Amino acid sequence: MKVRLIGVLILLSMLVVATAKATAQTAGGPSDSAEVAKQIEMLRQSVQALDATLNEIGNKMLSAPAKPKDPAADSQSRISNGFALLAQAEQRAEGLRRQLLELIEKETLYRTRITQLEEDMRPENVERSLSTYGTTRTAEIRDTRRRVLETERRGYQNLLTITIDSRARLEEEVRQADALAQNLRRRMNPLLEKEIEKLSPQP
Repeated sequence: MKVRLIGVLILLSMLVVATAKATAQTAGGPSDSAEVAKQIEMLRQSVQALDATLNEIGNKMLSAPAKPKDPAADSQSRISNGFALLAQAEQRAEGLRRQLLELIEKETLYRTRITQLEEDMRPENVERSLSTYGTTRTAEIRDTRRRVLETERRGYQNLLTITIDSRARLEEEVRQADALAQNLRRRMNPLLEKEIEKLSPQP
């Protein structure tokens, strides 16, 4: 900005000099030359005054502080951003809670299946499951049946262990997400109440 002002001043000065030269060339005598000199001096003073004014304006523009933001708009922006964060925190907590419920359902299913398999592995139940087979290889079939049940039980036991560990971690994440949402809600409520008071001032 200041460079442009200086350029304008230089241009004005050149125009003044050119005008003065043209006036001097068209002058006919000493009295005309004196009049031209007087006019040139007046123009020089005018240019100096213009220079000082433009410099002052330029300095003020360059050093002027930034226009402060509207306090009301800034407050509304903070409230809007805060509620957006609160909504995200609540959605995350709700999503984690749904995952936790799914894990609890799986854990219950695995426990039920393990209990059933352990019941099926009891010797009398193994014998009962083979009673319909008419074969002389009963002992071999009984051992095979028991190994199949034991392998299935170990598989469900591993799934149950993994599910229990995942549930413990997820429960902690749900607690943290709920705490974050509660903290944001506690911070946002006073700001919202202030804005409501501004909209509906008490008489």
